[in-house]
Amino acid sequence: MKQKFGGWDEVSRHLRSKVDEQEKLDDAAAWLNAGQRASLRAMAERLPNNGVILADEVGMGKTRIAVAVAHAVVECGGRVAILLPPGLGYQWQDELGRGQLPTVPPLLRSLWAYFHDWQELDPWFEKPVLTVSHAFTNWRLGDNPEPWRRALLPELYALWRKQRHGRLPRYYKDNEVLDRAARAPQRVRSAAQSIVDGIPAKGAHPGRTFLNELIQDFQWDGSLDGNYGKGTELRKWLEQSVGLGLGVFDLVIIDEAHKSRGDDSGLSRLIDNVIFRSQDPRRLCMTATPVELDVSQWLHTLGRIGLSENIASTLETTIQEYAEAAKELRRYWFSSVEIREKYKQAAKNYQQALTPYVLRRDKREDESVKRFGDYAGLRYRDEEKQISIEVGDLSPKWQRAVFAGEALSFASRLSEDPVAKRLRLTVGSGHGIATMLDQALTDKERDKKQLDQDQENASREDTTGHLPEIDDVGAKKRADRIKYWRKAIADAFVQTDDVQYDSLYDHPAIHAAIEFIEEAVKNDEKVLVFGRFTRPMRALTELLNARAMLRALDGDKPWPQTRVRATHDDDSDLNEWPAIRAAIRQLRDTLRPETMVEATLDDRLERQYNHFENKRTAWRGKLVANLRQGLAELSLDENDPCQIVFRAFENSPDDLPLVSRALTALSGTDDFDRLSTWKLAEGFRELIVAAMDREDPDADQDGDGTIDDDEAHTLWENLRHRITQEYSPFRGGFARFMYGGTRPETRRMIQLAFNRKGSFPKVLVAQSMVGREGLNLHKACRIVVMLHPEWNPGVAEQQIGRVDRVGSHWCEQLEAKIKQNVPGDQLPRIEVRPVIFHGTYDEHNWQVLRERWDDLRAQLHGIVVPSRVANEDEEAKRIIQEITDSAPDFSPSRRFGLR
Repeated sequence: MKQKFGGWDEVSRHLRSKVDEQEKLDDAAAWLNAGQRASLRAMAERLPNNGVILADEVGMGKTRIAVAVAHAVVECGGRVAILLPPGLGYQWQDELGRGQLPTVPPLLRSLWAYFHDWQELDPWFEKPVLTVSHAFTNWRLGDNPEPWRRALLPELYALWRKQRHGRLPRYYKDNEVLDRAARAPQRVRSAAQSIVDGIPAKGAHPGRTFLNELIQDFQWDGSLDGNYGKGTELRKWLEQSVGLGLGVFDLVIIDEAHKSRGDDSGLSRLIDNVIFRSQDPRRLCMTATPVELDVSQWLHTLGRIGLSENIASTLETTIQEYAEAAKELRRYWFSSVEIREKYKQAAKNYQQALTPYVLRRDKREDESVKRFGDYAGLRYRDEEKQISIEVGDLSPKWQRAVFAGEALSFASRLSEDPVAKRLRLTVGSGHGIATMLDQALTDKERDKKQLDQDQENASREDTTGHLPEIDDVGAKKRADRIKYWRKAIADAFVQTDDVQYDSLYDHPAIHAAIEFIEEAVKNDEKVLVFGRFTRPMRALTELLNARAMLRALDGDKPWPQTRVRATHDDDSDLNEWPAIRAAIRQLRDTLRPETMVEATLDDRLERQYNHFENKRTAWRGKLVANLRQGLAELSLDENDPCQIVFRAFENSPDDLPLVSRALTALSGTDDFDRLSTWKLAEGFRELIVAAMDREDPDADQDGDGTIDDDEAHTLWENLRHRITQEYSPFRGGFARFMYGGTRPETRRMIQLAFNRKGSFPKVLVAQSMVGREGLNLHKACRIVVMLHPEWNPGVAEQQIGRVDRVGSHWCEQLEAKIKQNVPGDQLPRIEVRPVIFHGTYDEHNWQVLRERWDDLRAQLHGIVVPSRVANEDEEAKRIIQEITDSAPDFSPSRRFGLR
């Protein structure tokens, strides 16, 4: 654990030197763009004094900036811990590799991995950079946990006591619990010994301080069978013991730092208990939404960079004064010069107070966004249009359900009924009628995390405008009304006597979404759909697949499936027949009669699949040779895992059909001869990297840092299993569904395929809390559909930010259309489409969201009065420009002459 960190002034010099090197390169060769370079210059100024919040808008390249800072710290002899959501390990590994950092171990996700991957000659605390999951501290330490899960704490106590006082504690020798843990594959005792041996013999060291406190204050008796549950004293001691094994860090980078704001959340415990910091540490917090709903959230985010309570308290007054001035300005911006002047002063104070701690670039600095604005004179995001459902056009059954949803929001306002209260919170907090209808379909197990999050959000801010729950003489009548309206909603989803029919496939919101999605796909676009409840999202996915399959068969086009699934093949598949029968009913007037015959579907699927499989068979004979040539063109090192996996695959001829099926699916073409060897090899490399996420190539754990033939064979066996699951001949995959229960490796494979133009899936349906933060889904998609529109503008920004990113599909389309001299109003835009029941609470909800968006933009973008309110009034436009010019600006670009 010996470190010789050169200090933050030295880091500043490295950052400036790195920026100078990058600025000598042309734009194509530079790793950092102009805005990122400006951010690094600002980092060089701020880091010697304090931590920094990197609050760039979604998709501006925050990760690359953070990697550059991490590289500078490592170059100066320091250590870096990167704390990130569990689904982002692959993306960070990719950027860390591009940033030329020393080899970084895979994302540390669990206590099992902590011990399993421990190497005595190269322990965790010797690694310059570690990536750790936000969920790392979610350990199962309930009743009677396995000995190795709790043994590190008493082992450290015993070994440090022996080193300091020359004796082990009573009952340590021949202790059955500790001996079992020592013999377990996790090797707890050797890890503890390694930690103790790594503590420097002299000088101040956080580890020495902790261990001295441990032997002074820790109670050995009862530690082996005590309560290690969350919040207990033993749990905190154990978390610190595990953290000591990770070592001491000079820089802590926290990605998605707005998440888990509670003091007892897993992320907070990771930051406060697990991560040991050096004597002069810094934190770099990354978040596009440091404040989402209320300005008080600034204080929590500022606290995460380590600001003292005194400084935070001083900032709180200035932040509140600005928020109040901005709200007042939005009411009287046109009529009151005095209020405008008051706002200008508050904005100046606000910017001066936060500038030392906050960096924020927004999309107005993005080259593509500026290019679009100059060319078209429009906003590059299209948020005005909606997928609108006319209630008057619905069947009587669905009309009753919609009206019942609206009535329930009023009838339940004073009720004690827990289900109705949840529905009331949902509607009152901004989730509209479509969401309320889907609440009737809640899957308690699959939707638990989403519902818990909804409840947490509702408790954070009461946005209902309703009175508190109280008892009164009318309670019985209200309860009866609630029961009536709840039944009216549920009746819309009751199945008929035909058990093969599910009315969910006739849900008007699902139908409206499908019509929009299918039209977009016809125009060669992919679509990202966000929702909250799994049953309607799954129904949407199944119905999209069924309709696409029938259309493919009707048009004699290839479909990657040999039969209709009637049983569960994995945790994301259901019986396909109900959706197919619904699709047949819906498409009966547009397809040939022979396509509608259920009894022949399996035969037709198999015939068409075999036809294209025969074409692939002829091409398959050249696959290995073409891959070998393509990999040589990629100039990969012979020890690159992809090269090693290829050699193992080369010796497994039975796997040729699987790999050829996967590569042709990823290519999105059945014209195999058009696949260049380079593109083929690039597809193979991406496939292997995606499948290998969470996989240690050194499969035998011998720790020698190389992959021998046996390890390569084992690795290929593991990867083959994952690829088989994803590219089974029994999966169609036009649309895919990703929710909380989707395996991480499956998410990576879906992400890979969705990001490739032309390939399935064309539509990704993602549960909001799974897909909205951090994931890159922008390489082939520019359209976001909100099946269940959100009420939190920070969440909406995160959802849109999956496709609105640097180097996106939209950016490529924009450049191509401008070169073709397409008129400005015909240029492609980032499309945001909420599903709305026209004339209902939904429209009010969308307006409320837009107003909250304005609040968010006032805090983060300096857009207090949106330009749209000026219409054609020239005086109004002048005043709005005056206000915008005086708004807070935390971008480093203006300071360094880039704007």
